[in-house]
Amino acid sequence: MAENGSERQGSHTVVPMDISICILTRNQPELLPRCVASCIAEVQRAGVKAEVIVVDNASADGNPQKVALLSPLVRVVRNEEDLGFAAGNNKAIRMSQGRYVLILNDDAWLEEGSLRLLLQELDSNPRAGAVGPRLLNPDGSLPKNFTNRRLPRVRAVACEFLGLEAVMERSAFTRDLFTHNRGADVSGEAEHIAGACLLARREALEGIGLFDEGFRYWFEDCDLCYRLRKAGWDLIYLREAQVVHYSSASLGKLTRLERDTMCFTSMMYYFRKHSSPAKYLAIRMMLALVVLVRGPLAALHRVWRGGWTRQEWFDAIGRSLRAVRLLLLKSLSSGRG
Repeated sequence: MAENGSERQGSHTVVPMDISICILTRNQPELLPRCVASCIAEVQRAGVKAEVIVVDNASADGNPQKVALLSPLVRVVRNEEDLGFAAGNNKAIRMSQGRYVLILNDDAWLEEGSLRLLLQELDSNPRAGAVGPRLLNPDGSLPKNFTNRRLPRVRAVACEFLGLEAVMERSAFTRDLFTHNRGADVSGEAEHIAGACLLARREALEGIGLFDEGFRYWFEDCDLCYRLRKAGWDLIYLREAQVVHYSSASLGKLTRLERDTMCFTSMMYYFRKHSSPAKYLAIRMMLALVVLVRGPLAALHRVWRGGWTRQEWFDAIGRSLRAVRLLLLKSLSSGRG
């Protein structure tokens, strides 16, 4: 190794890749170009050697291929089917070469100076396995589910589904006991970094086996953070680095029932992996009750507004019952991560 960290191969000097930016995309023709452009601009500002790997998760059009024209740094790889968040990002990570890996949603973009700050944090803190920024809505406001959150807990999940989060947020004592939020205004050690923007050390990711592909969408970042902490790595929340995120834009075309079922299935898998059998059973029963009540009520509201026929309402009831059956009876396959 040369003193400046470069490697010599024959007469050529090969400079190690500083960062690989991995972007998973699906049907985001408007947001993806902005996301990629922000990455290119931030790489130039930070003065680092980088690559941008875009994995197209079977988009319906050919738009993802067009972002390769934005810069020689960009490489686009297409999947013939939607592999989900975990498997899609793992594919990009395995192709990447950077000593740091940035997982970035296609519906997010980096604000000026954010990449440099995130990189500096990992450079200066060898115990940090990953760092995450302050996430903002497009209007500059703070989203409900911001970066600095606790890992999922049964009592906090119950509080959220009972609609009691706002009440519990009024007191620091009840907030700590019954909510996931830790506060977005102070940088420091974190439990959970959102997968919308997560910069990780390669050795940390590879040491725990990347994302668990038993998750399709949702909770894969919670599981990743849980395993990083268990392996002895620190996680850092850095409020000074800011990233704009259109929350769940990539899944916005799903119905409420489809989103709930997908989210709840992943939640159950998470608690199955990381909690006691009693807590796992409690979560399954609670989520089944939520779907059983929420699905028919949402369908009835659509009928009342004239959006659905009676048959469509009965069909929605059937979907809710099938979702409940899934939540209560179906055994989830074990993860591979």
